[in-house]
Amino acid sequence: MGSIFKPSTTVVQAPQQQTVTQQIPEYFKEIQERTLRRAEDLGNRPYQAFTGQRIAPVSALEQAAANVFEQQILPGAANLGAIGAQTFDVQAAQDYMNPYTNTVIQSTLADLGEQFGQQERNLASRAIGAGAFGGTRFGVESALGRERYLDQVADVSSRLRQAGFESGAQRFARDRAAQLQAQQAQLASLSGAAAGLTAAGGLERGIQQAGLAEAYRDFIEEREYPVEQVRQVVGALAGAPIRTYGEERSGFVGTPVAGPSAFGQIAGAAGAVAPFFSDIRLKDDIQLVGKSRSGINIYNFRYKGDNKKYQGVMAHQVPQASEVHTNGYLYVDYSKIDVDFKEI
Repeated sequence: MGSIFKPSTTVVQAPQQQTVTQQIPEYFKEIQERTLRRAEDLGNRPYQAFTGQRIAPVSALEQAAANVFEQQILPGAANLGAIGAQTFDVQAAQDYMNPYTNTVIQSTLADLGEQFGQQERNLASRAIGAGAFGGTRFGVESALGRERYLDQVADVSSRLRQAGFESGAQRFARDRAAQLQAQQAQLASLSGAAAGLTAAGGLERGIQQAGLAEAYRDFIEEREYPVEQVRQVVGALAGAPIRTYGEERSGFVGTPVAGPSAFGQIAGAAGAVAPFFSDIRLKDDIQLVGKSRSGINIYNFRYKGDNKKYQGVMAHQVPQASEVHTNGYLYVDYSKIDVDFKEI
């Protein structure tokens, strides 16, 4: 467009019309057409879904770990609780006292009975020797001996049964502690085995999952490969210097004729206050810097083709003070607004 400070150029249209046609090489045209057909074929291709496996299943080792947990650890934990809940009740006391009773109390009572029988035999022998067998003295001594025997049996039986109860309770506690320890050790061993199976199974499943993911990526790459090829060809065509088959332009032939600049026209105009071209189409580096008291926007700008900076308004924003020049650009009569045009 040029600077308004420099002479303007007017295009004088000639009456004739001209058509310019730009052709591209046949080989380039073939590539474009072939690429377009291939892109159309790919666009009409139905969606191809992946039908393979995407998620690796639980491995055999992980399943084995689950079986150990379900079939052994859980029942073992329940059994551990049952062992801990055991009490030394009547049935337990009988179970733990019966062996003691059979082996100790009965044996002791048998010994006492043997001693009492021996005493009875000795007493009878002495009575027979003295000729008093069946007499009063024999009967008294025999009754006293039997009484002492019964007291001794009761005393020994009571003490042995008390000892048997205490011994049974102690053996019950030791057995329960041993059972708890054994069950806990077994559960710890099973838990360790299950953890090892889980870790090994997880590693195995991870390897399988990586293989499945790689297979899916291969499928995607293979499915998208034709599209990527077309995209690369299109990119190459877009970067070529010839973009289309041809371009036709029709219009009048113009002949440039030099004339005075816009500001030259203004400088030669008559009047006390000269109008200034403020058409936005003539300006660059436009910056809004404020408003006047009446609310008109004030701008800093530079005319195209000129390095100096000016301050003023945009003609299209002050229709009350702007008119269209014969060259088609708007100019402003700054005497009608409260903004000054100035160089800054």
